[in-house]
Amino acid sequence: MTSLPSSEDDAQLRRVLALTHQRDWCMERLSQLSLDGRMEEARAITAEHLELLETLDARRSLWVRIERDDA
Repeated sequence: MTSLPSSEDDAQLRRVLALTHQRDWCMERLSQLSLDGRMEEARAITAEHLELLETLDARRSLWVRIERDDA
């Protein structure tokens, strides 16, 4: 029988999935911009998201939790 992942493992998995989703969106957008001949915009996205496109490491990425303060 396999054990259930700990809450820390679950959080790490969610982070990896979030980064993967962002990377996939960037790659999809880059492809579409290139196909449309909008190379300057494609280069801008590449420059802005280069770290995400090069490496996908949820442990080394900065994660920020935004909490509402209704006080």
